[in-house]
Formats: sequence, structure tokens, C-alpha cells
Amino acid sequence: MKASIACPHCRCAAQVRTSRAITRMYRQLHLACTNIDCGHTFAAELTVTHTISPSAMPDPGVHLRNAPPRRRADNDNHARLPAPSPRPANDDERTGDMSLRL
Repeated sequence: MKASIACPHCRCAAQVRTSRAITRMYRQLHLACTNIDCGHTFAAELTVTHTISPSAMPDPGVHLRNAPPRRRADNDNHARLPAPSPRPANDDERTGDMSLRL
């Protein structure tokens, strides 16, 4: 998966043209909008902010805060969800009530 940034003007995808490491956890990026009618070029910053899953090869010189544990949502356990009810294959098979069926 590639990270992308939208142009702040036309909202089309922008491509990173160059980047420069300032520190191991901070980069400056120069981007160009891919919309030729817009042509906007701009700068952005990329910063490493925290650890989601710890490294298997930690560097003792890197100090990042750990993300708080993810709170489990009620619908995370898919095994508890009821099986979906059978639905008609198309609108032609519906009879009677034409209301939205969930």
C-alpha cells in the first residue's frame, strides 16, 4: 500500500517528487499535484509519532511512546454476529413490500 496525499486545492493525488531526511524520525517532502490543470507544488512534513507494534530489533537510541491499547468495539467479534438472512437475487424476485430490507 502506498501512502498518498491529496492536493489541498483540487484534491487530486499528489506525488512526492523529493524528500530530505532531517532526522531519523522527521522528513521534509516536496510534492506535485498530478492534475495538470492544477499544477500545484507544495511541501509537507512526515514525522514518526509513536509505536503501534514494537520492533523485533529495537534501537536503544530510538524513544517513541507506545500507542494506547485499541479499545475493542462491540462488533469486533464476528463470531457473535447472526448469520445474514437470505435475500432475493434481484428486484424481480421481490413481492409485496418494497421497503428497504436489511
